[in-house]
Amino acid sequence: MANFTFDLRPKPLNALIPPAAAVSLARSLITEVANTWKEGSAYPHGVQVYSRKLLGEKWIARISTHKEPWDWFKAGICENHTENEAEYIETLDSFTEIDAGESGWRGVHTKYKLSFPLSIREIPEWVLAIQPEPDIKEFFVISVPADVPISKNSVKGRYASIEYVHELPDGKVEWTMAFTPVVANMFDQSDGGGFIPRVIQDLALPSTTAHDVPNFLTWAKKKYAAE
Repeated sequence: MANFTFDLRPKPLNALIPPAAAVSLARSLITEVANTWKEGSAYPHGVQVYSRKLLGEKWIARISTHKEPWDWFKAGICENHTENEAEYIETLDSFTEIDAGESGWRGVHTKYKLSFPLSIREIPEWVLAIQPEPDIKEFFVISVPADVPISKNSVKGRYASIEYVHELPDGKVEWTMAFTPVVANMFDQSDGGGFIPRVIQDLALPSTTAHDVPNFLTWAKKKYAAE
Protein backbone atom coordinates (compact mmCIF):
# COMPACT_ATOMS: atom_id res chain seq x y z
CA MET A 1 0.00 0.00 0.00
CA ALA A 2 2.87 2.36 0.78
CA ASN A 3 4.07 2.27 -2.85
CA PHE A 4 0.62 2.60 -4.43
CA THR A 5 -0.23 6.09 -5.68
CA PHE A 6 -2.95 7.66 -7.80
CA ASP A 7 -1.00 8.85 -10.82
CA LEU A 8 -0.62 8.27 -14.55
CA ARG A 9 1.96 5.48 -14.29
CA PRO A 10 0.46 2.29 -15.77
CA LYS A 11 0.06 -0.47 -13.20
CA PRO A 12 0.25 -4.22 -13.81
CA LEU A 13 -2.40 -6.38 -12.23
CA ASN A 14 -0.08 -7.56 -9.47
CA ALA A 15 0.53 -3.95 -8.36
CA LEU A 16 -3.12 -3.36 -7.42
CA ILE A 17 -3.92 -3.15 -3.72
CA PRO A 18 -6.91 -4.71 -1.92
CA PRO A 19 -10.19 -2.81 -2.22
CA ALA A 20 -10.24 -1.74 1.44
CA ALA A 21 -6.77 -0.22 1.14
CA ALA A 22 -7.70 1.56 -2.10
CA VAL A 23 -10.79 3.04 -0.47
CA SER A 24 -8.73 4.30 2.47
CA LEU A 25 -6.29 6.11 0.16
CA ALA A 26 -9.09 7.45 -2.02
CA ARG A 27 -11.00 8.80 0.98
CA SER A 28 -7.92 10.67 2.19
CA LEU A 29 -7.50 12.36 -1.19
CA ILE A 30 -11.11 13.11 -2.03
CA THR A 31 -12.02 14.65 1.34
CA GLU A 32 -9.32 17.30 0.86
CA VAL A 33 -10.85 18.73 -2.33
CA ALA A 34 -13.26 21.25 -0.81
CA ASN A 35 -10.82 22.32 1.92
CA THR A 36 -7.36 22.55 0.37
CA TRP A 37 -7.69 22.54 -3.43
CA LYS A 38 -7.75 25.76 -5.46
CA GLU A 39 -11.30 26.84 -6.19
CA GLY A 40 -12.08 27.48 -9.84
CA SER A 41 -15.19 28.31 -11.80
CA ALA A 42 -18.78 27.46 -10.90
CA TYR A 43 -21.07 25.89 -13.50
CA PRO A 44 -24.80 25.19 -13.86
CA HIS A 45 -26.37 22.44 -11.74
CA GLY A 46 -24.37 23.63 -8.76
CA VAL A 47 -21.05 22.30 -10.05
CA GLN A 48 -17.96 23.83 -8.41
CA VAL A 49 -14.59 23.03 -9.97
CA TYR A 50 -11.24 22.77 -8.15
CA SER A 51 -7.64 22.00 -9.11
CA ARG A 52 -4.23 21.23 -7.66
CA LYS A 53 -0.99 19.40 -8.44
CA LEU A 54 -0.39 15.94 -7.02
CA LEU A 55 2.89 14.09 -7.57
CA GLY A 56 3.76 16.59 -10.30
CA GLU A 57 0.51 16.06 -12.24
CA LYS A 58 -2.40 18.45 -12.59
CA TRP A 59 -5.68 17.21 -11.12
CA ILE A 60 -9.13 18.63 -11.76
CA ALA A 61 -12.05 18.06 -9.39
CA ARG A 62 -15.71 18.95 -9.19
CA ILE A 63 -18.29 18.85 -6.42
CA SER A 64 -22.05 19.04 -6.92
CA THR A 65 -25.11 18.45 -4.74
CA HIS A 66 -28.34 16.97 -6.07
CA LYS A 67 -31.95 16.40 -5.07
CA GLU A 68 -32.26 13.36 -7.34
CA PRO A 69 -32.66 9.99 -5.54
CA TRP A 70 -29.64 8.18 -4.13
CA ASP A 71 -30.67 5.05 -6.04
CA TRP A 72 -30.10 6.80 -9.36
CA PHE A 73 -26.47 7.44 -8.50
CA LYS A 74 -25.89 3.98 -7.03
CA ALA A 75 -27.37 2.22 -10.07
CA GLY A 76 -25.99 4.61 -12.67
CA ILE A 77 -22.45 5.21 -11.43
CA CYS A 78 -21.48 2.43 -9.02
CA GLU A 79 -23.23 -0.49 -10.73
CA ASN A 80 -22.26 -1.28 -14.34
CA HIS A 81 -20.10 1.83 -14.28
CA THR A 82 -18.47 1.66 -17.72
CA GLU A 83 -21.55 0.24 -19.48
CA ASN A 84 -23.59 3.19 -18.25
CA GLU A 85 -20.92 5.77 -19.10
CA ALA A 86 -21.05 4.55 -22.70
CA GLU A 87 -24.70 5.64 -22.77
CA TYR A 88 -24.27 9.21 -21.55
CA ILE A 89 -20.67 10.18 -22.47
CA GLU A 90 -20.83 10.97 -26.17
CA THR A 91 -17.15 10.39 -27.00
CA LEU A 92 -16.98 6.99 -25.24
CA ASP A 93 -17.35 4.79 -28.30
CA SER A 94 -16.93 1.28 -26.89
CA PHE A 95 -15.18 -0.87 -24.31
CA THR A 96 -13.89 -4.40 -23.86
CA GLU A 97 -13.03 -6.40 -20.76
CA ILE A 98 -9.56 -7.12 -19.34
CA ASP A 99 -9.21 -10.13 -17.06
CA ALA A 100 -8.57 -8.86 -13.53
CA GLY A 101 -8.92 -12.22 -11.80
CA GLU A 102 -10.38 -12.20 -8.29
CA SER A 103 -8.74 -8.94 -7.21
CA GLY A 104 -11.98 -7.00 -6.77
CA TRP A 105 -10.85 -4.67 -9.56
CA ARG A 106 -12.32 -4.76 -13.05
CA GLY A 107 -10.23 -4.32 -16.17
CA VAL A 108 -11.56 -2.41 -19.18
CA HIS A 109 -10.23 -1.03 -22.45
CA THR A 110 -12.27 2.11 -23.12
CA LYS A 111 -12.18 3.60 -26.61
CA TYR A 112 -12.92 7.27 -27.24
CA LYS A 113 -13.72 8.48 -30.74
CA LEU A 114 -12.57 12.08 -31.13
CA SER A 115 -13.07 14.63 -33.87
CA PHE A 116 -10.66 14.83 -36.82
CA PRO A 117 -7.65 15.04 -36.85
CA LEU A 118 -7.35 13.24 -33.50
CA SER A 119 -7.02 9.47 -33.41
CA ILE A 120 -9.16 6.93 -31.65
CA ARG A 121 -7.88 6.98 -28.09
CA GLU A 122 -7.77 3.71 -26.17
CA ILE A 123 -7.44 3.88 -22.40
CA PRO A 124 -6.84 0.63 -20.50
CA GLU A 125 -7.95 0.96 -16.88
CA TRP A 126 -8.33 -0.96 -13.66
CA VAL A 127 -11.65 0.14 -12.14
CA LEU A 128 -12.89 -0.46 -8.60
CA ALA A 129 -16.55 0.41 -7.95
CA ILE A 130 -17.41 -0.31 -4.35
CA GLN A 131 -19.86 0.55 -1.58
CA PRO A 132 -17.65 -0.11 1.48
CA GLU A 133 -20.53 -0.65 3.93
CA PRO A 134 -23.91 -1.89 2.67
CA ASP A 135 -25.80 0.08 5.32
CA ILE A 136 -24.03 3.38 4.62
CA LYS A 137 -25.07 5.33 1.53
CA GLU A 138 -21.69 6.07 0.05
CA PHE A 139 -19.57 4.54 -2.69
CA PHE A 140 -16.29 5.03 -4.53
CA VAL A 141 -15.33 4.49 -8.16
CA ILE A 142 -11.54 4.39 -8.50
CA SER A 143 -9.74 4.16 -11.86
CA VAL A 144 -6.00 3.78 -12.49
CA PRO A 145 -4.06 3.16 -15.73
CA ALA A 146 -3.57 -0.50 -16.63
CA ASP A 147 -0.20 -1.67 -17.91
CA VAL A 148 -1.51 -3.82 -20.77
CA PRO A 149 -1.17 -3.70 -24.59
CA ILE A 150 -3.71 -1.84 -26.69
CA SER A 151 -5.24 -2.51 -30.11
CA LYS A 152 -3.51 -1.69 -33.36
CA ASN A 153 -4.33 1.70 -34.90
CA SER A 154 -5.22 3.16 -31.49
CA VAL A 155 -3.40 5.81 -29.52
CA LYS A 156 -2.83 4.84 -25.90
CA GLY A 157 -4.16 7.22 -23.28
CA ARG A 158 -3.78 7.24 -19.51
CA TYR A 159 -6.31 8.23 -16.92
CA ALA A 160 -6.71 8.14 -13.15
CA SER A 161 -9.76 9.23 -11.19
CA ILE A 162 -11.66 8.97 -7.94
CA GLU A 163 -15.41 9.44 -7.64
CA TYR A 164 -17.08 9.65 -4.25
CA VAL A 165 -20.84 9.79 -3.90
CA HIS A 166 -22.67 9.94 -0.58
CA GLU A 167 -26.03 10.89 0.85
CA LEU A 168 -26.11 14.00 3.04
CA PRO A 169 -28.12 14.28 6.29
CA ASP A 170 -30.85 16.24 4.47
CA GLY A 171 -31.32 13.45 1.92
CA LYS A 172 -29.53 15.20 -0.92
CA VAL A 173 -26.64 13.52 -2.72
CA GLU A 174 -23.14 14.96 -3.00
CA TRP A 175 -21.02 13.83 -5.95
CA THR A 176 -17.29 14.53 -5.93
CA MET A 177 -14.93 13.58 -8.74
CA ALA A 178 -11.18 14.17 -9.02
CA PHE A 179 -9.10 13.09 -11.99
CA THR A 180 -5.87 13.59 -13.86
CA PRO A 181 -6.36 15.01 -17.34
CA VAL A 182 -6.01 12.75 -20.34
CA VAL A 183 -3.75 15.04 -22.33
CA ALA A 184 -3.03 15.06 -26.04
CA ASN A 185 0.60 15.88 -26.69
CA MET A 186 2.28 13.80 -29.36
CA PHE A 187 5.69 14.27 -27.71
CA ASP A 188 4.66 12.68 -24.41
CA GLN A 189 4.03 8.94 -24.37
CA SER A 190 2.15 9.22 -21.07
CA ASP A 191 -0.70 11.09 -22.71
CA GLY A 192 -3.61 10.39 -25.01
CA GLY A 193 -1.92 11.13 -28.32
CA GLY A 194 -2.91 13.64 -30.99
CA PHE A 195 -1.97 17.22 -31.66
CA ILE A 196 -3.47 19.38 -28.90
CA PRO A 197 -0.83 20.89 -26.58
CA ARG A 198 -1.39 19.93 -22.95
CA VAL A 199 -1.86 23.48 -21.75
CA ILE A 200 -4.74 24.02 -24.19
CA GLN A 201 -6.50 20.82 -23.23
CA ASP A 202 -6.06 21.58 -19.53
CA LEU A 203 -8.04 24.79 -20.07
CA ALA A 204 -10.96 22.83 -21.54
CA LEU A 205 -11.13 20.13 -18.88
CA PRO A 206 -13.06 22.01 -16.15
CA SER A 207 -16.01 22.73 -18.45
CA THR A 208 -15.85 19.23 -19.92
CA THR A 209 -16.12 17.52 -16.55
CA ALA A 210 -18.82 19.96 -15.44
CA HIS A 211 -20.94 19.00 -18.46
CA ASP A 212 -20.79 15.34 -17.45
CA VAL A 213 -23.09 16.16 -14.53
CA PRO A 214 -26.17 17.31 -16.52
CA ASN A 215 -25.47 14.58 -19.09
CA PHE A 216 -25.71 11.96 -16.35
CA LEU A 217 -28.78 13.53 -14.71
CA THR A 218 -30.66 13.69 -18.03
CA TRP A 219 -29.76 10.08 -18.80
CA ALA A 220 -30.63 8.87 -15.29
CA LYS A 221 -34.01 10.61 -15.33
CA LYS A 222 -34.95 8.86 -18.57
CA LYS A 223 -33.70 5.51 -17.31
CA TYR A 224 -34.88 5.49 -13.70
CA ALA A 225 -37.71 8.01 -13.23
CA ALA A 226 -40.40 5.56 -14.37
CA GLU A 227 -39.12 3.01 -11.86
